[in-house]
Amino acid sequence: MPRYFFHTEDGRRFPDREGTELPDLEAAKASALVVLSEVLRDNPDEFWAHERFEVTVTDEANQKLFSINMFADG
Repeated sequence: MPRYFFHTEDGRRFPDREGTELPDLEAAKASALVVLSEVLRDNPDEFWAHERFEVTVTDEANQKLFSINMFADG
């Protein structure tokens, strides 16, 4: 089963050094949305302090597969 790494950034980078085994890329996309929602739910002040948040998903070779970006405007 492939391992996916969910790195987060809000002005500071927080690398995922352990990764998560998931069956496929679709499962990784679903998990990235969970990571995004959990971090924003648990740390809303951090988001508003930087007005941006990013989840970047890489594979075991550290190749970027996709990212999700959230920005505040206003």
